[in-house]
Amino acid sequence: MRFAFILGLTGLLSVSMFSQDAPVPAEAPTRSAALPDKLKAVAPKLAARYADELAKAKAGDGLAQHEVSQLLEWGQGVPVDLPAAFQWAKKSAEAGHSLGRFRLGLMYRFGTGVDPDEAKSNDFLKRAATGLPALVKAGNATASRALALLHYRGWGALEMDKAAALKIFEQAAKAGDPFSISESADQYWDGLGARRDRDRARKLYREVLPKLMTLGEDGSVSAMFLAGNIWASQRHGRRDYAEALRWHRPIAEQGFAKAQFMLGARYSKGHGVELNDAVAMEWYRKAAAQGDSGAINNIGWMLGYGRGGEGQPNQEKAIEYYRRAAERGNSVSQNNVGLRLKNDGDTEEEKAAILKERFQWHRRAAENDNARGQFELAGMYDAGEGIESNLALAVKWYKRAAENDNSGAQLELSKIYNEGRGVPHDNRVSLQWLARLTEFNRDEDNQSFANDHQAAKEALERHSTIAGFLDEGWPARLGKSEGVKTPPEDAPPATLFQYAANLTFGFGIEQNQNEALRWVQLAADRGLADAQYVLAIRHEQGRGIALNDKKSFELYQQAADQGHAAAANQLGVKLLLGESAKRDAVGARKYFTSAAEGGHADGMFNLAVQLASADEAAAVKWYQRAAQLGQPRALNEMGVRLLAGQGVPKDTEAAARSFRHAAWQGHGDAQFNFAGLCRAGQGVDANEVKAFVWWCQAALGGHEAAARKLEALASQLTDAQRQTAIRKTKIWLPQLHVQRGKNQ
Repeated sequence: MRFAFILGLTGLLSVSMFSQDAPVPAEAPTRSAALPDKLKAVAPKLAARYADELAKAKAGDGLAQHEVSQLLEWGQGVPVDLPAAFQWAKKSAEAGHSLGRFRLGLMYRFGTGVDPDEAKSNDFLKRAATGLPALVKAGNATASRALALLHYRGWGALEMDKAAALKIFEQAAKAGDPFSISESADQYWDGLGARRDRDRARKLYREVLPKLMTLGEDGSVSAMFLAGNIWASQRHGRRDYAEALRWHRPIAEQGFAKAQFMLGARYSKGHGVELNDAVAMEWYRKAAAQGDSGAINNIGWMLGYGRGGEGQPNQEKAIEYYRRAAERGNSVSQNNVGLRLKNDGDTEEEKAAILKERFQWHRRAAENDNARGQFELAGMYDAGEGIESNLALAVKWYKRAAENDNSGAQLELSKIYNEGRGVPHDNRVSLQWLARLTEFNRDEDNQSFANDHQAAKEALERHSTIAGFLDEGWPARLGKSEGVKTPPEDAPPATLFQYAANLTFGFGIEQNQNEALRWVQLAADRGLADAQYVLAIRHEQGRGIALNDKKSFELYQQAADQGHAAAANQLGVKLLLGESAKRDAVGARKYFTSAAEGGHADGMFNLAVQLASADEAAAVKWYQRAAQLGQPRALNEMGVRLLAGQGVPKDTEAAARSFRHAAWQGHGDAQFNFAGLCRAGQGVDANEVKAFVWWCQAALGGHEAAARKLEALASQLTDAQRQTAIRKTKIWLPQLHVQRGKNQ
């Protein structure tokens, strides 16, 4: 079937808009050279602050007790003392302070200053969750980050909700908390709780890095640690391991375990320093002595690969360290221990015991928000391995893994909803998970890239098939797959149509297309708009029924006049183009309006196009609504308007986002426009390779202006840049639209 669109009036952007050379970004100045002197100067102030907090803590102030616990863990103004840090957190919790309870819950979870105890961790985090909202309301930034983390992880008896976490982080960020800015950037970078938006994330990292360095110069251990992490990544624009080390080394030397772990990692990989396994192990052991699970895990890795100073690889010791890290809450280790457990027992009892242990490790990893652990746990509930089969819990953990970007879980959930297995059949939900899968992290150096890329290919094929059924007018929900019985012919028309759908797809009954059309006809004859729409499509295509444009037009009209949005849009197109009836622009607008008001994205776009010449404000309203539903041409039109300030305030960053969302869906004009912004550095970082890729995609789709721009740009790239761009073009896959909340 042909679902017609009307070309937007603005068409392509002027090529001349992007003729300027991309600006060369200046290197961000580093400030670490003066850091040692600044830390030395601020040391008396930090010691005085600790003494002041300690005095208040001894007097019974719950908040001060929490602060003293933090300072003792960080080694800020006082030497690191984890057992003492634990005792002060315990006092704060016993005093009823929610931050103390939160902190104590984390210390029990990861074995910080105390033996790990997940049951106690869960108890204190649950008690913290009830009191933190009041502190957040009072403007306590630390409480905001704590509550956001509970939502993010699904701890404290809260459901995992990364969108809720992001909302809290962003509220705290607006109030000036730099740590919340960094957390928000992380979520946008990874696409957790929001649509992945790395340009937005990069802007936030650049905003927060100077603030963190300023706090670090004032002695903040957590700020120095975060600043070092950002410098070590490419997230703010360029990676500088040497600079990262200069922010991490001072706090590692004063005993902060996480920084000691990072120094071990730098030396073990030769990042910013010469590779040196002996020095790496020295730093790992210092961190491990304080219970840092990451360091314990990495010691195991070093020993397993013969790099731990013992000569030959030692797998037994490696596994011993992996288990120690797992016991201290390291979710990667917990999942890996579960994966290493082979069901190779000699007896059925031994096999059952191994499966049970494997289940427990995956459960602990899952509860610590490890996506692979959540996927493995879901699979065990699904198959009844190590635990009684429970489809409801399988779906719960598949969803958590899927929200954490696990492609296997996203694909499995799509299949579950498509099959109605353990959940009500719902193809719209199935489509949403397939669309999410196409948004996978596209960094080629990611170890899961090949698997995710292949899964995305499968998702695109499945999405096309299922979306085709819905576009033809079939219901998204087919009910149960068991016990489908033939209804009496005098049953309500909706029942007749539902039965026809079951026959069409062979859902709960043997597939029979001819019989299905007979039941559709019965429902249509009795006035059911959904059935009339399906028959209209079949008559228009001559598929399974006689080709009859006149009958198709009549059926579209019958359905549209009952408020069927898709039928109204199709009828509007026919009237505007004079297909099967006399051309009628007024009538077309009437039906486009009906389609738009009925929530049909294409109808919204088509109505906006008709309104644009006479009522720009009304046109923009409908373009915006269609764009929010992911309609690619509406996204492109909004990009044009945002870039020019036409009917909306000028916003080059928003324009870039709008073009990009349409470009990922394969819209040629949007690909051309977004490439131009990438070339010029408007709304996004200047990136000639990215510009090449998008102009190439547009040109492959027949976009002549893009082909001309591509030819000019190709001669300006280095051989390495061209090879990279060509490789990225070859592996490019569309990215389907995912319906999210208003701000996502």
